[in-house]
Amino acid sequence: MKTNRISELKIELDKSSELKEKFINNPMQFINSISTSEPLKDKKVFLFIVGIVGVVLLCSILLGAIIIFKSADVTKAKVPEFIVSIGSTALGAIVGLLAPSPRN
Repeated sequence: MKTNRISELKIELDKSSELKEKFINNPMQFINSISTSEPLKDKKVFLFIVGIVGVVLLCSILLGAIIIFKSADVTKAKVPEFIVSIGSTALGAIVGLLAPSPRN
């Protein structure tokens, strides 16, 4: 059995008398036998998200650099605000994802 929620567990126990009997006989063993999957605990999902945000950050930096260096006057070149906001948001997201979680 695979579930992440108590409500799903209750529904499954109501459906199956065999599961209900296992739960009544040894609740701790039953709970330990339930397989759960949390997407945030999966390292592949985390790395995929960090990778996408990192690519967005690099693209915004490169696009800003291209705009500045391709302009006729480098000192008066201006990067559009939406590129700056996308880059700063991506940087904030990466910092938030890589910062350690607070422990109680």
